Amino acid sequence: MKIKMKKKIFLTILIIFTISFSSYAANLEELQEQKDVIQEQIDEKNQELSDVNNELTENLKQIAKLDESILETQNNLNDLNNTISNMEDEIKKIQEELEKVNNKYNKQKKILDSRIVAMYETENNNYLEWLLGIRSIPDLIARYYFISEMTSYDTDLLEIVEKEKKEIEQKNNSLKEKTQRLEDEKKTIQRTEIALSNTRLLRENYLSKLSEEEKQVQIEIDEYNRQINEIEAEIRSLALTINFGEDYRGGQMQWPIYGHYNITSNYGMRVHPITGVYKLHTGVDIGAALGTDFTAMADGIVVKSEYNGAYGNMVIIDHGGGVQTLYAHGSEIIAKLGQEVKAGDIVLKVGSTGYSTGPHAHFEVRVNGSPVNPLDYVSKPE
Repeated sequence: MKIKMKKKIFLTILIIFTISFSSYAANLEELQEQKDVIQEQIDEKNQELSDVNNELTENLKQIAKLDESILETQNNLNDLNNTISNMEDEIKKIQEELEKVNNKYNKQKKILDSRIVAMYETENNNYLEWLLGIRSIPDLIARYYFISEMTSYDTDLLEIVEKEKKEIEQKNNSLKEKTQRLEDEKKTIQRTEIALSNTRLLRENYLSKLSEEEKQVQIEIDEYNRQINEIEAEIRSLALTINFGEDYRGGQMQWPIYGHYNITSNYGMRVHPITGVYKLHTGVDIGAALGTDFTAMADGIVVKSEYNGAYGNMVIIDHGGGVQTLYAHGSEIIAKLGQEVKAGDIVLKVGSTGYSTGPHAHFEVRVNGSPVNPLDYVSKPE
């Protein structure tokens, strides 16, 4: 009896355990499934966050590209406006010349017409009177000389009138051609202004997508670009107004950092080490110790010698013929504004002022205000 009771108890416990284990296993499987679902959701959210971060990073890149496009379009617009201004001056000058030629032509033609009318009215009697009026050989010679002079005068007058008539035609054609070109340039300006406006709207759209942190980065980038664009405009202005002469007078350019030839950054497109923006590096960077002599590349006159937010302590030298060299990030400015320098004269001391990550010598060559590759003008010594 006791054995049977024990068996019953064991079977009962076994059944309860089996049921409990089955229930636990079912719950465990359910929990695992729930966990997998939650993990999938977490992974999905993480992926979304990653996509958002990538998109925001892409937004910064797109803004940088748009800034380059805006700057290029604005420069093109400025060039077009200058072209139009020059063409309007040319047209005004041609109109003034045309008016003078027309006035001169009308006067000469009036004289010629009067001469022709007079000759026609007296044609039948001229020769008879001329013959009957001769009294002697000297008189014959005198009258012959007078008629020859008058005939020559009439011929010259006719040639002058014809020449002025052709000149009027040429100036009229030139005026029409330049006027048509002016109209074409004005239409180009209208299209360029529309493109510029659209690009700026697109930039605003990308700006609205930036995070607070990225907005701060973009503010710093904008400030850097503002300073760069400001100095670019000033350099172009200097190239047009202050120069060392109409012809290049600098002589053979020489390497500006004696004993230092390690190029740390070449001229060309690169990611800026501070702003992270992919843009043109307008010069060449040479690794050099703080305080190293930074010398003039060629003979010229110092047209700028001051501190700039982007370039730091900087010097610009004009060498004539629209050629200028720029030296930047110095720890100390040596050359003075208006000073005439020779190749090899110290203009700066190497430093790390302005937008710089460490001591180095940054130098540029510009032609009519636009940057060119300095290594096309000066060779690195062996």
